[in-house]
Amino acid sequence: MTPDLKFSRSSAAVSRSVVLVGLLLPVMACTTPSLDDGSNSAEKRVFSVALENLSERYIEPIDAGRLMTNGLTKLATMDDRLAVLRRDGSLAVTFEGLSVAEYPVPGKNRIGDWSSLGAAILRDARSASPTIDAQSKDDIYRSVMPGLISDLDRYSRYLPPEEARRSRATRDGFGGIGVTLEVADGEFIIRQVLTDRPAADAGLKVNDRITHIDGKLLLGLALKQVINLLRGDIGDTVDLTVQRDSLPNPLNRNVVRDHIVPPSVTARLNGGVLEIGLSIFNQGTAGAIRKAIVKAVREKGSGLTGIVLDLRNNPGGLLDQAIAVADLFMNHGRIVSTEGRHTDSNQLFDATPGQVVEDMPMVILINGRSASAAEIVAVALRDSGRAAIVGSSSYGKGTVQTIIRLPNRGEMNVTWARIVAPTGQTLASQGIVPAICTNLPAEALGTLRTQLKNADRTPEITNRPVFAAQAQMPHYSPVRRASCPPSKIAPEGDIEIARLVLANRRVYAAAVAHPAPNIAKR
Repeated sequence: MTPDLKFSRSSAAVSRSVVLVGLLLPVMACTTPSLDDGSNSAEKRVFSVALENLSERYIEPIDAGRLMTNGLTKLATMDDRLAVLRRDGSLAVTFEGLSVAEYPVPGKNRIGDWSSLGAAILRDARSASPTIDAQSKDDIYRSVMPGLISDLDRYSRYLPPEEARRSRATRDGFGGIGVTLEVADGEFIIRQVLTDRPAADAGLKVNDRITHIDGKLLLGLALKQVINLLRGDIGDTVDLTVQRDSLPNPLNRNVVRDHIVPPSVTARLNGGVLEIGLSIFNQGTAGAIRKAIVKAVREKGSGLTGIVLDLRNNPGGLLDQAIAVADLFMNHGRIVSTEGRHTDSNQLFDATPGQVVEDMPMVILINGRSASAAEIVAVALRDSGRAAIVGSSSYGKGTVQTIIRLPNRGEMNVTWARIVAPTGQTLASQGIVPAICTNLPAEALGTLRTQLKNADRTPEITNRPVFAAQAQMPHYSPVRRASCPPSKIAPEGDIEIARLVLANRRVYAAAVAHPAPNIAKR
């Protein structure tokens, strides 16, 4: 699992495409060719942007020479006859054991020189190896770039252009029509139509089958190809041919693409409790939660008695959305702070006056897959005494990634800050331990459920160790985490436990009791 918490940042303009070509050397000889003959400027630019940003933004100081060397050695994964070897004072390229080229190494953080050297060695590799020369530039970067960042932490990663495009679409949205498709027996069936989006406005319905897009027959295409045909520039028109079981003839619809943010929020009223599920934090998350709560208040009025915020299996997402979601439920106090090496990574985020619904009792559900942005929301509302935490201990990611756009249209997610909770607790490898643990053997879980159901008749439940520990122990300790280890399961029974906690004010008060002091107030 690689949960993500990101700043969106564009750090480089997209460079022009360059075809990677090379000359096969029939006789291998030790040479010291020019580092920059003008044929490798695109590669040099990619390496330069990567190394410059890592040097400025990565949470720890880097050795640019070591990173570049690590990346170049991965060329051997494409052709094991080729090797890039670090020797005393030089970097050599060999093919089948014979020298191709050898270069003196620059100082460790001479980024421009290392970028030129990396590009020159790519040129030599293509010239020496027909296998590498036959690969696309994206394939070569797919090998080299992960090697370049392999010495960094496990959350820093490289995304090739297509993966980067999908990642941007998930977090920021895309030009589309607002449908979810499924392929069945070769047909592309609409399974969801987003409200107030172009597809809905055009009259498309669930179970409609799209057969043509812009006149192109979809038979035999993959789902990914069809999705790419539906997406495009915002404001452009896409022509659809649709079959509907209730109609004898196909429908033709002209649909104008709009900005679509994938849904990340589900909400349902269950009696007087609003149950909100968050799958990820993208650009639409905070707005969707606000909208769901306003709708519930309009429908239930004073009959709305509590909120369950389900963050189980939520891997994170955008930092600004985590801040915005927490701020919906807080009037004041620290939400979170971040600490890093770059000046811009050191930030304090405080709540602003005004809650979307004032002091509504809340339970937050977490598990071992709740990470990053999900942990920020949970820890902010826990430390402010605003919510009770139920479930199993969270993942414990504890860092923020900034997104670096590369000239080849790929991206690097680079760790640049640590997350610090309002109490001063760091989350990395620690996570959040719930006040009420549901990661229990079946018999113990059944006992907990019975005690919560009978809480009015068994007041001693609020003296159980799980509550007493809140006063006697810091919010994080190895003992507490070991007593409620992370779980990858999100059982339906957790919702019932959350509802039982909300139903008894004394139990709820015990679950949120003893919040640690908020450092923003000191």
